[in-house]
Amino acid sequence: MRKMKVMLAALLCVAFAGGGVLLGCSGTDYKKTALPHYAYTTGDWTADYNQQLFYRNDLDVTLGDPSTFYVTEGEYAGYLFSTGTSSGVGYDFYRSKDFVNWEPSGEGFVKSKDHFGVTSFWAPQVLYDKDAVWADYYIEAEEGESGKGLYFLFYSACSSVTEDKYYPDTYYLAMAISKNPDGPYREYEGLNANGEYLTAADPIFDLEHINPETGINLDENAVAGQELYRRGRSFIDACPYIDPVTGDKYLFMARNRKADTTNEIWGVKMKDWATPDYYTVTRLTSFGFTTTQRTEKYNFSGHSMSIDEGPYCYYHDGKYYMTFSIGSTNDKLYPVAQAIADSPLGPYTKVQPEDGGLVCSPGTDWDIHSSGHHSFFEMGEELWIVYHSYEVLGAEGIGPRAQAFDRVYFIENDKGETVMHTNGPTKVIQPLPESVSGYKNIAPLASVEAKGMDKDSSAEYLNDQIIKMHAEDNVKEYAAKGSSTEITLTFDDYVTARAIMIYNSIDYFKTFDKIESIEFYFKDASGKTGIAYIEDLAFNFDANMVPLDYMFSEDELEEIDPSYYTMRPGGACVAEFDELSVNKIKIKIKKADGRDGLNIADIVVLGKSA
Repeated sequence: MRKMKVMLAALLCVAFAGGGVLLGCSGTDYKKTALPHYAYTTGDWTADYNQQLFYRNDLDVTLGDPSTFYVTEGEYAGYLFSTGTSSGVGYDFYRSKDFVNWEPSGEGFVKSKDHFGVTSFWAPQVLYDKDAVWADYYIEAEEGESGKGLYFLFYSACSSVTEDKYYPDTYYLAMAISKNPDGPYREYEGLNANGEYLTAADPIFDLEHINPETGINLDENAVAGQELYRRGRSFIDACPYIDPVTGDKYLFMARNRKADTTNEIWGVKMKDWATPDYYTVTRLTSFGFTTTQRTEKYNFSGHSMSIDEGPYCYYHDGKYYMTFSIGSTNDKLYPVAQAIADSPLGPYTKVQPEDGGLVCSPGTDWDIHSSGHHSFFEMGEELWIVYHSYEVLGAEGIGPRAQAFDRVYFIENDKGETVMHTNGPTKVIQPLPESVSGYKNIAPLASVEAKGMDKDSSAEYLNDQIIKMHAEDNVKEYAAKGSSTEITLTFDDYVTARAIMIYNSIDYFKTFDKIESIEFYFKDASGKTGIAYIEDLAFNFDANMVPLDYMFSEDELEEIDPSYYTMRPGGACVAEFDELSVNKIKIKIKKADGRDGLNIADIVVLGKSA
């Protein structure tokens, strides 16, 4: 894709000088003057865009169950790495420096001939342990190497139907190790903390070790009524975790339906990355209920309610958030849900969907399939989720699973609980991470005033960085009282603005069709001030609405009721321009014809603070 550039300056009696200085035509006094900009007002969602400012989930990296991590130190600092379920008996890796363009990277992981697994190499999850000593994992340091810090790749694989050592046709968890983020990863071989010698033929987590016949009966250490051991019980979706509070190691997993009719999330504390402490094995979720005690039903109405899988643990402000996927990977929704606890092994309580419990989920009438198996990563101060989704191919069905990204925030729900919220899944352009573009959303730095605001609304909704994705979200959109509104963002000092995004409502009947005007109160390098404006910035409905032919046949399309119009959440009026020093931005918006009201989801100003 070519990189979009502002091309309008030559057509106007305005130019941008080095350092983002706006020069007036007269050279003395600045009058109100048009701002050269590029507006994303035409074309569908596949149109070109500026890859130095934005990204888009084009689903062109075909990975299921993706694991993405960001490297901050050493030779690979600044790179994102991704791996996930693909074909074959191993894992490929991809890397990106710009968040948009990805390339194959490294040697990845390919099983050895002695590996216990013969098929179904699923859901790899990579963790970097900066404190891991190479010698403890039988890796020698060469001259000049630190001998510390390793990447651990956890995954599941299915044993042979004729396997003698392990229960046949069963999923086990395994681990591989590398000095480098993209490999080569080798299977662990050596003594574990229990003095057992493990080879490639041995999984890391194996409930055969806790067969009651061996003298270890976990029922005594479990919640009453839990049957933790069953011969041939399968486990998938391994997720390693280091508690940032204590430094303790954990491994989370999904009990698989190979030996059970349901999937649930389990966890175990690790003595080291090769040795589970089987006495700590704990059931963390119970399908269809908020707790393992099964006293309150979980109110998700989607498909495959018998499945909790794809766990990931994240710590925030004293709480542990266990996120997981509900349903089958083939379900259209396949959302990411959350449960909260005070410790890594719980007890966890699922947050009900009506209380903001779905971290990331498509709508039933969106042309987005799935936001399921996932992981989280941090880039600077920003938290991101990576998940797999499917491209909708119309009559041809759906394409292969591919990775997608969106921002994650913590919000307070109506019950006063702090929950995870994703501004996604999205299908249209979104701002790049600050660590990639050099620009961040500076709108939260401004004070906001709004004229024409509904009495039950708040100007705070305009720059809280949160986008309402579903009607039932515990998230508010700004609502105007009448047919128009005027919004003013005022900064304490001059800031550098590079682009503006005004996010539309998820409710078609509350959407605007254009921004009447945007005024930027600017200053140049000499201290002269003025107002640069953009008028009639159109909203691109072609890019931001679900195509009606996705839901209806040609005959049905002839008489479509507007009530069927469905927005793709995350769509905005977008204008980019050369850097401009501003201390105030004034926005005027009118209600579109035929709409019931006027709502605004959020305002993003890409720029730099002083």
